[in-house]
Amino acid sequence: MTPNESNYSDVVEVNGVSFQTEIQSIILTPPVPWAKKTVRLGIHVTNKTAKCLYFERLDSLARFPNLIDDSGNVIEIDSDILRLWVEGEPYYLVQPGESTFFSLETFLCRKLFNLHLKIYNEAGGFMYFNNLKHEKYKLQIFYRGTGQKPILPVEESNSVTSWCGEVTIPFVDFCIGN
Repeated sequence: MTPNESNYSDVVEVNGVSFQTEIQSIILTPPVPWAKKTVRLGIHVTNKTAKCLYFERLDSLARFPNLIDDSGNVIEIDSDILRLWVEGEPYYLVQPGESTFFSLETFLCRKLFNLHLKIYNEAGGFMYFNNLKHEKYKLQIFYRGTGQKPILPVEESNSVTSWCGEVTIPFVDFCIGN
């Protein structure tokens, strides 16, 4: 596989919606200390219902993601709340029968000899896995929708609903390489 190819988890369906994690199959190490590389990570969502559905972006990761190394050890996660802004709309709108990609802003950062996978949380901070190595990993993501939706005009609010539920998406594999 090349760094541009992606791996996908198995599809899970909850409340009429299918979810699947996508991540780059190989994430290359930043070449110099204090550098970072953008990582393609996110969730493919397919609306299999007959209604337009809103999905929350803010704080939509229900719990922290799980990361497991090639030996089966769980990598501890840290978090920090430093960001207080959100780009774009706080919701995704998915039409019936259509799919969209919920992109999670993610970077592999190099601090001297330590590698960190940093996933931004749109609610104001980020989660990161420290002291990663050049090896294979498994990542699992949890998504939650509370059913909240944006304030809409009356004529629009009857035809649109917000997805409500929680889903555990199966593990997806990736590798950190040179």
